[in-house]
Amino acid sequence: MSFNQPVISLKITVIGAGMAGLSSAIALSDINPDHQITILESNASLSEIGAGLQLFANSTRVLHKWGLTPALEKVAFQSSHLSIRRWEDNTELSVNMNNPSSTLLYGWPQWQIYRPDLQKVLFERVKQLPNVSILFAKSVNTVDYETGTVYTVDGEIFEADLTVAADGIWSRSRRCLPASKDVSPTAYREHNYRAVIPRSRMLSNTITAPFIASPEAKLWVGSGVFVLGYTVASEELYNLVIGVPRPSEGVPVGSWNHPANIETMRGLVSGWCEEVRALASLVQEDCVSWTLGEVPPIPSYVSTSGRVALIGDAAHALLPHAAQGAGMAIEDSASLAEFVGHLRSTEDLAKVMSAWSQFRQARVDHLRNISRGNASDMTLPDGECQIVRDEKWNAIRDKQQAQLAELGLEKVREKMIRERPAPDPACKSTFEPGGRMWTYGFDVSEESKKYCREHLGL
Repeated sequence: MSFNQPVISLKITVIGAGMAGLSSAIALSDINPDHQITILESNASLSEIGAGLQLFANSTRVLHKWGLTPALEKVAFQSSHLSIRRWEDNTELSVNMNNPSSTLLYGWPQWQIYRPDLQKVLFERVKQLPNVSILFAKSVNTVDYETGTVYTVDGEIFEADLTVAADGIWSRSRRCLPASKDVSPTAYREHNYRAVIPRSRMLSNTITAPFIASPEAKLWVGSGVFVLGYTVASEELYNLVIGVPRPSEGVPVGSWNHPANIETMRGLVSGWCEEVRALASLVQEDCVSWTLGEVPPIPSYVSTSGRVALIGDAAHALLPHAAQGAGMAIEDSASLAEFVGHLRSTEDLAKVMSAWSQFRQARVDHLRNISRGNASDMTLPDGECQIVRDEKWNAIRDKQQAQLAELGLEKVREKMIRERPAPDPACKSTFEPGGRMWTYGFDVSEESKKYCREHLGL
């Protein structure tokens, strides 16, 4: 429960039972258990398919606040570090420390998790909340941006004080707001091949067998291609992503489960190191092609009346290269709940929700730049820029290794806590300490409260 005790209770409709929708219901209920919340999900049940994702401290601190740490620790995997390697010979270029460094630097751990596992944990929590109900097979036809009233395809009407639209990158709700009615997702110049490889298959190959239980996540960077691999699902699955900076013909934007041509995928890395070739050889018919897309910046995440709020991909689908898609949905939800918790009357909705939109847009827009910066860093062609990048990354790695050799592990940990890097809002990369601190060290709940005090006088 927030220390800013709300004085009014709202009737709230949430559109979508993905991560953003479920998170918003949990957050709003946590801030005020007297809110009456109804979730409308167009599918008949939750999806049981998906890929891996990473949750960093800016997300895990919120999930802990919601009481989900025990359930998530059963299915999440904590990596010690991300090892960044050269495509051709597997030479290590740099290291991004994850655990326990994440807790030391940012206050909370980093987790690798299978998307369906995260969604299931959120769903189980929602089912425990007496003030939240979820209705499946309820497809939304339109939303009245002035009143927040939702009209479903089957003719039902859901009136509410506030409607939270978490209906994804192709959001129907977004098109109901005058300011964003013409905004559609745009294809980025990249598609990803994605696969989750079962443990048994990983163990069948002598090269890949050690990867499944290794605390090391791996990123191979090459000219126009990158390969990312890490363990999820309590060491039962290995998540593999091969990113190619060019569109995939015939695969719609945002479609993440389109069947892929496996031989084409393997051909992309046929000249790479044996580790990458071995991983690619294990991918079977479960490989999919995902054309990346973004929702361009929109004027506002809320309607002028304040009765409708867009969150997650509906508001700001980002490139995945900062690993903050889930993070931004969780932050949106936690922040929205804090702002709503400051309401003293429904007459204040327009003012409070407008302030929330401005608060979130500033952070999300910078994350957009970081994602693009990471994408560029990971796919530089061999040459002068690549050499400069490698030298910068090598310097970060060498400094870490020198400190460890000189001081020992315990003193290095003490030094990390004592000399935390300052958040660098100008940094456009999470491969650098200042960029990571700005991204992972952000406490969205506290920053939301601070913004409300400073800008709303509440």
